[in-house]
Amino acid sequence: MELTLALVLLLGCASTYGHASDLPSGIERCAIMDEQCLENGVNFVLRNFAKSGIKELGLIPLDPLHVKKFKIGRNPHSPVNIDLSFHEMDILGLHQGVAKRVSGFTNDLSRSIELVMDVPEIGVRGPYSVDGRILILPITGKGNADIRLTRTKVRALIKFKRVSKGDHQTYAEVVDIKVELDPSHVTYHLENLFNGQKDLSENMHALINENWKDIFNELKPGIGEAFGLIAKSVLDRIFGKLPLEQLFVV
Repeated sequence: MELTLALVLLLGCASTYGHASDLPSGIERCAIMDEQCLENGVNFVLRNFAKSGIKELGLIPLDPLHVKKFKIGRNPHSPVNIDLSFHEMDILGLHQGVAKRVSGFTNDLSRSIELVMDVPEIGVRGPYSVDGRILILPITGKGNADIRLTRTKVRALIKFKRVSKGDHQTYAEVVDIKVELDPSHVTYHLENLFNGQKDLSENMHALINENWKDIFNELKPGIGEAFGLIAKSVLDRIFGKLPLEQLFVV
């Protein structure tokens, strides 16, 4: 489900591999097409700054990543037809992520940038609300959620366009983002299902945890769309602050 939220932080990290003279030491300023340097930079930021953020880049802390609101609407054509929302939630574990590929950067930003990461465990915790039907059975609840994604591969495709602002000042603007999360396993725990009715709650937890993959796959499009919007706001804040000439060797 909203586990996919983890994805946001990967995207935030992908944009911080460049460096200006006043950035924290250890962040290498890469040639824009040097994929190995960019991959190393993403991993350096994840290891050293995921929990603190980087103020100079406008990068917020990524672990935990605090999300004020996240919502997936009903899909009457899906066996998982629910209104699912979270507020004031945290995504944890992303600092353990490892970038496996950062590719597609060119001087004219004509190609989509691909970011692929492996994350050992992603936790999603916070208040939730759900109403609808899962695999023909009704579900309703409001309380705290604890959702765990294990061994998750995250893939993001990001399309930028160049925006010129004055002499030798070129910025990147996000025009499209597609995000996919592929966990090896998902565990759901939702407090106060059916107003705390124990038997109904236990039966529903058994259903959603035994069928975790089918449920996750049905929610994937909504998760990807919501995460794309969140990721765009993170990336626009970073790339709107520093020009490409300052972030990269171009």
